Amino acid sequence: MRVFAQVVEAKSFRAAARLLGMPKSTVSFRVAQLEDQLGERLLERTTRSLRLTDAGAAYHQRALDALEALQDAERILSDQKSQLSGRLRVTATVEGGQFLLAPLFTEYARRYPSVELDVFLADRHVDLIEEGVDLAIRGGVLPDSTFVARRLSVPHALRVYASPGYLKARGTPRKPRDLAEHDCLVMTGQSQPTLWPFSVARKPVSIAVKVRAQANSFVVIRELASAGLGVARLPEKIAQPAVEAGTLRPLLDSFIHDSKGGGLHAVYPSARHLSPKVRALLDLLEELFPSR
Repeated sequence: MRVFAQVVEAKSFRAAARLLGMPKSTVSFRVAQLEDQLGERLLERTTRSLRLTDAGAAYHQRALDALEALQDAERILSDQKSQLSGRLRVTATVEGGQFLLAPLFTEYARRYPSVELDVFLADRHVDLIEEGVDLAIRGGVLPDSTFVARRLSVPHALRVYASPGYLKARGTPRKPRDLAEHDCLVMTGQSQPTLWPFSVARKPVSIAVKVRAQANSFVVIRELASAGLGVARLPEKIAQPAVEAGTLRPLLDSFIHDSKGGGLHAVYPSARHLSPKVRALLDLLEELFPSR
């Protein structure tokens, strides 16, 4: 259609070919294809002149309208790329969203005021397609999936903590294997809650811990540990208020291990034709939590 419109405007196949940057034979072939598709002759050709048939004149006007509409659509998409807008639905765990990602969402909303940011926090598996989610931020080891997963850094690693009162009564573990003699507080939302990873002599080691109490909330685990009920493994960000208040003390820091299979991931359905607003969130995630 564009080739046909250019031929009519240029009043010759040769001039149209020059303007389109393609061989004259290709221009002639495309117009012939269009005529075959429509079952109508659009142009009368002679060696010296070129004129529209009645069908060609009627089609040409509608073709110009259609091409203008396409250009408007392309212009709208281009404007959306330069000025992000529309709805962006993001999901994360409740505590991850509250304690770790809230500054990310705040900064995104500040930078892109025309985007309607919809943050959906849930401690369950969220089906991105069924629930209309553009991007999920998930921690730990991910199951095999056809989705795209970009690994991000873990700005606040999981560390081991206990209260001063508990340590006074039960003693301080000096090595990971000492945890076998201690009551431990377990976060059940993890893939292997009773196996705590450490690094001993630069080798990864998993320690099976004895469960004193368990919960699917790091905040609950923190409060149990602060009350002197056992040893806990917590994200630094969540443990920080208790550490500052003196109700928790970090332990075994020289043995902390960050498994390469874990960490934080940005998960989205496809990298093809990624919308500008999703790409902007990925760029901000990379800025705040660089991939590695």
